[in-house]
This record gives sequence, structure tokens and C-alpha cells, in this order.
Amino acid sequence: MSNERKESEIRVDQDIDPGEPISALAGLEHDVSSRFVNRIRLTVQRRTTLSQLVSFFLSIPLLVLRELWSVLRTRPNPKSRGKDPNDGEETS
Repeated sequence: MSNERKESEIRVDQDIDPGEPISALAGLEHDVSSRFVNRIRLTVQRRTTLSQLVSFFLSIPLLVLRELWSVLRTRPNPKSRGKDPNDGEETS
């Protein structure tokens, strides 16, 4: 099976012929300014931070409501509001 994978990779590499580069496009290449890279980086960081904050502020109230619901659902139901006459007495 590994031989088939290696052979298919070799065939794929051999089948692709990128050809000659386009000389008209090679002259259009420009260096990217560091200011542009910083702007892109800050934009990505800003969007990531905003995404995390929105996710946090949406998930926390749902989590709190789920916990409150589980507390209300699992609390023991009191059978009587009065004092149990056997409270404080030892059993034999």
C-alpha cells in the first residue's frame, strides 16, 4: 500500500509541468512595506479579539442559566415545612 502511495506521488510530480514563468507579470512584483504588514496583523488581531469576546459574552449567560436550571431541577423537594419530630434524637 505504501508503494502505491509513493508511486502516485511520483506520477503526480511528473505530470505537472508549470511551464515558463510569465515575464510580463514578473516585472509587477513589489516588496511589501512593513506598515502594510503591521496593518494586516492588527486587523487580524482585532477581529480575533472581538470574536473571542462575543463568544465569551454569549456563552457565559447560557452557562449560568444551565447551572441554575440544574440546581432547581436536582434540589430535594421538602415534604413538610414543619419541624420533624425525630430531629435530634438518636436511633437505636
